[in-house]
Amino acid sequence: MRRRLFRAVLALLLTCGGLAAPAASAAAPAGPGGRGLQAFFSNHTTRSLTLKAVHLDRGCVSIPPPQQIPPGAQRVTWVFVLCNQQATNGYVTYTINGTGGQGYAYMPFHVDGSPGDPLAGTRAGGLFRLDHSFNTLFAYGYYDLHCLSPVC
Repeated sequence: MRRRLFRAVLALLLTCGGLAAPAASAAAPAGPGGRGLQAFFSNHTTRSLTLKAVHLDRGCVSIPPPQQIPPGAQRVTWVFVLCNQQATNGYVTYTINGTGGQGYAYMPFHVDGSPGDPLAGTRAGGLFRLDHSFNTLFAYGYYDLHCLSPVC
């Protein structure tokens, strides 16, 4: 009976993601209040994005930003983690295709536990708006790209 109950609980945990594989847990930021950053990007436009640059002053890439973000993509993610440092900082830049070089998404980050917005300076160019928020408990950064014109 106990063995069957244990198997059922284990199966439930594995199905729901309660027990993550070692590689998945290594990719996560440094836990609650950690100094890593897991970014979630949603593209609410009809344009695709192409990665232009990833720059890290401090930290290491665990899951790199994708080369392309398709139109309408929800929750594309990348992860930067600590590597023997007290902070993770740098930036990610995408160009927005079909804008003649005017459209871009620029996402700087400085995650060190200090007060203030660790994603300050986030912006978009051209006819686009890039909203952002930061969850300090889990070091999650959320980005939402929107078009300011009906044509995109």
